[in-house]
Amino acid sequence: MKKKNVIIHHLEATSSQLSTLILKDRFLKSIKLSDSSLFKDSRQNVNNWLFWMQNKLKMNKNHFSIEEMKIAYVKSRVSETTIKHIALRMRNTITNSFLKAEEILSIINKMYDDPNQHHTTQRQFLKLYQNKIFFHKFWMKFQRLSAKLEYNNETLLNDLQHKISSNL
Repeated sequence: MKKKNVIIHHLEATSSQLSTLILKDRFLKSIKLSDSSLFKDSRQNVNNWLFWMQNKLKMNKNHFSIEEMKIAYVKSRVSETTIKHIALRMRNTITNSFLKAEEILSIINKMYDDPNQHHTTQRQFLKLYQNKIFFHKFWMKFQRLSAKLEYNNETLLNDLQHKISSNL
């Protein structure tokens, strides 16, 4: 009888622990974010797509518990044209196959991103002036371009004062 009570007590304790783990697991699961759009080609903004993909993989990491699931998800979000560029490294038999989803995202970024992005942004920044557009639209463009160029506040204020005074 004593052994029976010990076994019952042990089973109750184990049952309690399991129910606690199940409840914790239920509350720790994240809400599944919506899928990003399908990445088609270079006309689409690769930076926006990469932002969505990285956010999805980061915030829903419990939905993608193993790296193969992440890789499969990234593959499902690119078009056939893009898949052709990365397909050779998708095979398991190749020595430098993709091991992480981040590697695939990095390759796509290198393929479709503007290689002269800093220079292009500098040109856009230098051409920027308010003219007849509303200040808030001018300010939005100014903030976006200066963030891309990573200018410090002193440089920004000097450039802004120069641009405003040249428009007067």
